[in-house]
Amino acid sequence: MRSTIIFILFYFCQIFCFAQKLEMNLDSIHPVIKYDQHGDSIRKYFSNTFYSHNSRFTEQNNLLISAFYSNKLAVNYRHVLEKIPQLKTYSIKQSGVYAQARDSYAGVFAVPIFDSTGIIITVNGINAQNAAKYQFRVLENNKKEVLPWTTPKIFTNTYWMTKIADSAKIDDVTAYLGQFKGAYGNALTFQVRQTDQPDSIKTSLSAYWVKWQPRVVGVFTFSQLPEFLSIFKEQWKDLRINEKPVDWTKDSTLLKLKKEFRYNENNLIFYLDDIIKSKNIIEYNLVKGADSTGWAVNDFDFNLVWLKNLSPGKYELLIRYSVQRAHVCKYTFTIHPAWYQTLWAKIGLCMLGLLAIGFIVLLRRSAKQTEKLKAQDTLKQLVQTELKSIRSQFNPHFVFNALSSIQGLITKNDSENASKYLIEFSNLMRESLKATNNEFVSISSEIKILENYLNLEKLRFGFTYEISASSQIDTNAIEIPSLFLQPLVENAVKHGISSLQEQGRLRVLFDKIGNDMSVQVIDNGRGFDQMHQSNGFGLQLTKERIKLLNQTLNAQQIEFSVNRMENETQVTIYFKNWLI
Repeated sequence: MRSTIIFILFYFCQIFCFAQKLEMNLDSIHPVIKYDQHGDSIRKYFSNTFYSHNSRFTEQNNLLISAFYSNKLAVNYRHVLEKIPQLKTYSIKQSGVYAQARDSYAGVFAVPIFDSTGIIITVNGINAQNAAKYQFRVLENNKKEVLPWTTPKIFTNTYWMTKIADSAKIDDVTAYLGQFKGAYGNALTFQVRQTDQPDSIKTSLSAYWVKWQPRVVGVFTFSQLPEFLSIFKEQWKDLRINEKPVDWTKDSTLLKLKKEFRYNENNLIFYLDDIIKSKNIIEYNLVKGADSTGWAVNDFDFNLVWLKNLSPGKYELLIRYSVQRAHVCKYTFTIHPAWYQTLWAKIGLCMLGLLAIGFIVLLRRSAKQTEKLKAQDTLKQLVQTELKSIRSQFNPHFVFNALSSIQGLITKNDSENASKYLIEFSNLMRESLKATNNEFVSISSEIKILENYLNLEKLRFGFTYEISASSQIDTNAIEIPSLFLQPLVENAVKHGISSLQEQGRLRVLFDKIGNDMSVQVIDNGRGFDQMHQSNGFGLQLTKERIKLLNQTLNAQQIEFSVNRMENETQVTIYFKNWLI
């Protein structure tokens, strides 16, 4: 949409510029010319070109024709014929001597006009008293008469001090022929004659409406400011009289049309050929890919465009004069990026940045994990120390009970059973000592210890027992905490079936429930008070041990419960996720 609007505006500007038609205003004086008493306003808004067929134009009968036109844009006055050769087509040079103002064009050739302001023509030496003696006409391209011979009718204050109408006094008025506008690419020639000499042209002047656009003659980087200032001084150099002018735009040493720049050459001065006296004359648009700054008025009153802080990329600088927006100068250039400004470098730096962030995150997580592991290791060591302390309490507890049983046999003079008891006791102590050195033992090892213990107690009390494991449980592969079940079995014997003698029954059952394992110690003893169950030394040690073990186990946990069902006491140990 935006490009379409720009195209339409550009198209209409072209139509406006190329469709400009001839205009002539012969009936009113331009306000600046009419009301300026001292020439200040005229010099502010207009340039002036004058011409006389004789270089001594102050003499009587030597008319001086003057042209006033906009001074905002001009081509190099001394070298204009090289840049606009069409001006030579309308030469009226008759001798090798003619005068030219310092900041103006020589009236001997056509005056270039660049905008729609047009040109104002006056003639010194013609006033209201002698106007009937003179006539003027206007030719288009030296062929077509667009205004026939006409007598001057309007007069205004003179700009140049001459003594032409009357050699005794200074001319105070001048003939105002009118304000004229021509079509671009055409010329208007203004001729003046005396009525009594119709075949002789007294004076004449031509104006040519030029199709014009800016021209970049040099590009300077910020580091080339000295070179820029040198050429700038050369452009505005004050030439002495008769000094041969040198065209500064042809300086190949200082002026270079460079189009490739490094990443740090991103402040550029584009120097133009023409003379600019108003920053509103220059308009530019900087295009980079699909991005555009839009047309903007220049920042300086001189013939340069200064672009600052440009990012790397390919650019197209469009420059035009506001008086002729249809004619656009295009200058393409490229600012190459530094290695770290390239796409691959940015991707690489982003990846390095992400890797660095990831590495830092990993380091922090690793440090936290290390601290956590250290804390867990410290906790584990403390727990293991407490577990060892608890396990160490089982041995004297069991030994005390065993020795009590042996003492009872000796007291009864049952030496045979006392001997068997000592043999079983020694085997039990050997297995217990092995288990004490390990935190976990296989179920089969734990069962062997239980059998040794129960065989000892059976000699004393005469009860029956059963230890069974489900076929789904590999007793040699699955481990449980060492000496974990022995105090529970011992508690069932001592507080449950010991008083029943041969009527006592004890069962230890290992069963698989999903990924869990349950171990039940069941006896048919009289049981005990639930409110005072924690008073038993074995049960208390077991509960403390379970609490500490659960702190060291992650996904696995141990649960403990005691129930009285159908005249039996059931102690259940539930090993969660033990068979995964």
